[in-house]
Amino acid sequence: MLRLVRFLSGLSLAMLVGFAWPTLALAQQSGVVLDAPDLLQRVQQAAKTQNYQGIFAHQRNGEMRSFRVTHRYADGQEFERLEVLSDSPREYLRHNDRVQCLIPDQKLIVSEQQRQERFPALLMGSVSDLSQYYDFVLQPRKARVAGRQCHRISIVPKDNHRSRYELCVDAQTGLLLEALMYDEQGAVREHIAFTQLEVGKPIEQAALTPGWTTDGWRVVEPSNNNIDLKAMGWFYREPPGYRSVVQVERQFRDGRRVSHLILTDGLATISIFIEPYQQNLSHHQMSGASRSGAVNLFGKRHQDFWVMVAGEAPALTVRQLAQSIIRTGALHTR
Repeated sequence: MLRLVRFLSGLSLAMLVGFAWPTLALAQQSGVVLDAPDLLQRVQQAAKTQNYQGIFAHQRNGEMRSFRVTHRYADGQEFERLEVLSDSPREYLRHNDRVQCLIPDQKLIVSEQQRQERFPALLMGSVSDLSQYYDFVLQPRKARVAGRQCHRISIVPKDNHRSRYELCVDAQTGLLLEALMYDEQGAVREHIAFTQLEVGKPIEQAALTPGWTTDGWRVVEPSNNNIDLKAMGWFYREPPGYRSVVQVERQFRDGRRVSHLILTDGLATISIFIEPYQQNLSHHQMSGASRSGAVNLFGKRHQDFWVMVAGEAPALTVRQLAQSIIRTGALHTR
């Protein structure tokens, strides 16, 4: 759910018969009473269609990093500038799904098409689909984040293939102000929240202009080709409720070609990476389970390939998916 991880590493959330949505009234706006599904839908729309500028902090693995985001929506188009304020300086410029990563110390621009949501956006599917796998619990008291009142909402999994989330949604605009993700033991694994925020003000073009003069910088556009792993002879068993939304072959600057598949239940995402095994690559020796923040990982060697599964899902779910992946050479229909 915390899409910032995937965005910066270049790391998204069928109506159940008889399910009753929580009906706790939260606010009255234009005569419409808002409940949990309304709030989640507002989160998605606000992240795309609001103008906002702010600073947010992202905590994982005991480390805190800060970022400045500037987002403008005009004539159906999204424009965004994300500045890294911690560690090595870099910026991300986005126009709809086209993202440019600016790396000043290398005088390099990496341009890529990305089909993933990122903070403060949230969903990769409809709210009604999520009701099969999560309960939505609205907290009766408002909270405050970045000096703004917000509604607390808990997203609680119905099975052991998903994680629990806590959100705080701006009471005035519907923008997501804070998100926490918990592990199976109830510990916070990732926390992302605005510390400063302005919403609804005009955004000038100058605020979306990079902080460096990029004339003469090298531009790299990675080659991403659509693929079908099952048609290529790979078999894997999706966790219940997860479906494939992206399957591409990515070519990296060192010449490696990596098959990348993304599964999602509409909120959580799990990635499968498959590439030819190379003994001299350190990450090809990282077999078994590991964890980075809210992301569980499991790596293994299979025949002449290296397989890595990384997901915002419980460790057992990631492990079971990774262990199910084999190459038979036969066509596997869906």
